Amino acid sequence: MILILADSTDPWATLVHREAQRTGGAVFWVEPLRLLDTILLNWPVMEGEAFVPGSLEIDGRTILLDDLTGIFARLPFPLRLDLEGLSDADAQYVTKESTAAWLAFLNAMPCSVVNRPIPGGRPTLLSGSPLLAKLAQDHGFLLPASRCTSSQADALQQFMAWGEAAYLKPLGSVEPGQFLHSHDGAEQIRRVMEQQAVSLQAIPPGQQATVYVAGEEVVATVLRPGDRVTQPMEVLSVHPAQCLGLVRALGLTFAECQIVITPEGGVSCLDISSAPNFWRCPQDAQQQIVEHLLQHLSKLRSLSHHDSSHGADGRFSARERVCPTRSPER
Repeated sequence: MILILADSTDPWATLVHREAQRTGGAVFWVEPLRLLDTILLNWPVMEGEAFVPGSLEIDGRTILLDDLTGIFARLPFPLRLDLEGLSDADAQYVTKESTAAWLAFLNAMPCSVVNRPIPGGRPTLLSGSPLLAKLAQDHGFLLPASRCTSSQADALQQFMAWGEAAYLKPLGSVEPGQFLHSHDGAEQIRRVMEQQAVSLQAIPPGQQATVYVAGEEVVATVLRPGDRVTQPMEVLSVHPAQCLGLVRALGLTFAECQIVITPEGGVSCLDISSAPNFWRCPQDAQQQIVEHLLQHLSKLRSLSHHDSSHGADGRFSARERVCPTRSPER
């Protein structure tokens, strides 16, 4: 049984839902705005049980939590709920309590949660965190020079200093950033910075590539045309493998990686996004990603695969080991 928690306009959720229906899989889709109206959660928190107690009641149908094989979580946190009619104080209280409850629920479920949320939000800039920077370096990546700023003048000056080539990402965004070029980079900086501060990263000379990870595999590697490479460079198998290792270490099962392979053989990591951009993804890669996501979400397992930066599923007990199985005895 798969549970999708996403807006009706989410293209990835739409394709996963459609593919699950096409292949005959059991799937439920609930929009975040309707969480309180649609889902009744019966979840007794008990320690040391061999199964997951409790159930979900969705539109009058009862689903045992132990029957969930995967949750495709595309929820915004804090939650956005339909609380029309409540006072501001009551709406704020309900939002905080609901957000806390769903964060706890999604982190407690042993089935796969794509991508499992982190209380307080997931860091989005590798170079902005000593922990994430070390993880990237431990997986063989170089981190290019970066600068965070809320000043348009500062951003434009840095863009010029880097030869009018940079990677721009709004601070706090989980979506991929954008490559800036000489012909429109200054305009893009002004447009984005009308709303928020940004991170700028230098783009090393070399082959730019986008690597898509879904489930336990690298699904697609897409080479980007660049101004700084005269002909496409070979992407070795080790490069996507590095991306997969880092994605798993960051606690993700669905991600888009922006890398640059330098002529000297080094690999710089510009971005690991937990919200891959559907519209920039080639159509043939989209279908492969959806198939891998569905396969991952449909897999019955005794414990979810490693999807926490704090260890296997965030658990610290040595006896709780990953043990994929399709047996009903879990």
